[in-house]
Amino acid sequence: MFSRRLPAAFAGVACLSWLTLTTGYGAAAALAPSDPVDLGGARLSATPSTSPAEPTPLAPGLWKATLAPEFPQYFSYQRRINESNVHIGVLGAPQGVDSDGIKVTAGVRTEGSTDLTGCGDESDSSEYVVPQAVVGNRVIVGDEDGSTGDTCRAADTVFIAVSRTSSSAEDLPYVIKIVEEAPVSDGGGVEPDDAPVYEIPEPVGASDEAGAASFDDAPKVDAHSGTVTIETTIKEGTELLWRVPLAWGDLPVVRVDVPAASKEHAEDFAHSGPDLSVHLIDPLRGRLRYVNTEREDSATGQYVASETGETDQLVAAGYPVRRANGRLPGDYWISLAAEAVPEAEVEDRDPVDIPVTITVAVDATDAATPTYDGVAVSHDKSTNVDGYSPKKPFLVADDTFSAAASGNPVVDSDDSDGWLNGRHLAGLGLGAASLACLAGGLFRLRARR
Repeated sequence: MFSRRLPAAFAGVACLSWLTLTTGYGAAAALAPSDPVDLGGARLSATPSTSPAEPTPLAPGLWKATLAPEFPQYFSYQRRINESNVHIGVLGAPQGVDSDGIKVTAGVRTEGSTDLTGCGDESDSSEYVVPQAVVGNRVIVGDEDGSTGDTCRAADTVFIAVSRTSSSAEDLPYVIKIVEEAPVSDGGGVEPDDAPVYEIPEPVGASDEAGAASFDDAPKVDAHSGTVTIETTIKEGTELLWRVPLAWGDLPVVRVDVPAASKEHAEDFAHSGPDLSVHLIDPLRGRLRYVNTEREDSATGQYVASETGETDQLVAAGYPVRRANGRLPGDYWISLAAEAVPEAEVEDRDPVDIPVTITVAVDATDAATPTYDGVAVSHDKSTNVDGYSPKKPFLVADDTFSAAASGNPVVDSDDSDGWLNGRHLAGLGLGAASLACLAGGLFRLRARR
């Protein structure tokens, strides 16, 4: 009798242990932000160098890597076009609950000097309430004034360093984007506009358009023909993206209306609720937003109860797509992030789906379209550059020119960081083990009959 019951008893203990373990996994996972945004990009063929003396060569395109907390990574880019501007952007997807940040630095080497001449450095850090949101910035090598600009445009090799700006202990998946822009004969005039004038768009007839946690899968929102309004939801602890194509002179403006918390959530969010934050991300993956604070516009808000039913309004504009602003035409992305469930509340409630209404407008400005040189020559001036035309001035991959800086024809055919990652494998394992336990229980019931 004892020997016949042992397997069944053992199976019950195993199932109980497995469910305890996996339930613990689920609780632990809830403390961290949800799966980070998929940045896209192609895997580099070599591990990025951590030695400035031996930088990893990069080609034009969008490349993905992982950055450790303590070791900067070093790259080099060989200029393909004489007197070009080289645009370099980096964008990271934070993994932990602490603040994170990323920095990109560019420089060139001049004859007779062992030190690099600086050609730009920029950084970006996460917001405290939404540490899971992407962080990124970009530099332009060659648009500097005076002798520095001459030096940066004349160099055949650009040296790049990517580093962290925080003390986060987590590795940071990131992408680095390289686009080379041919010389212009007329830059389109207009001075840089650091404080663009914008009007907050009024909502129009809304459609349902769920955002995506992936740059490649972000749904397109084309507001060139008029204002577009979207009704959707965002779950606490997540970040969602929508793709907005922009042309020369365009100024994007995004409005997000957050209603008062529903009766179902009124008790939890009686005095405060999850914060939301909206940004724009440019074709080089630099994060940006402009807010007119003089009229009390804000790019952050809350989902909180209100006796009067008052809504919270988030507003963020970009900058006009002008060479003077360093902004290029192509796909931009709206990034909306929601604060995660506080650790003290994780065991008491599930993450809430927050309803939002997103209104997008694209205003035309007075910036003229730049005129590019009729012919582009190689850096050593020995040959014309194949594939170039003034209508397609952006080198987005080797031998591939585009009218937009967001073009990314490089496809990664061996993506080890795809959907089948550790977390999803654990979920599949949980599902399989749970089904096995259920089957075992049904078998025992039938056997006892």
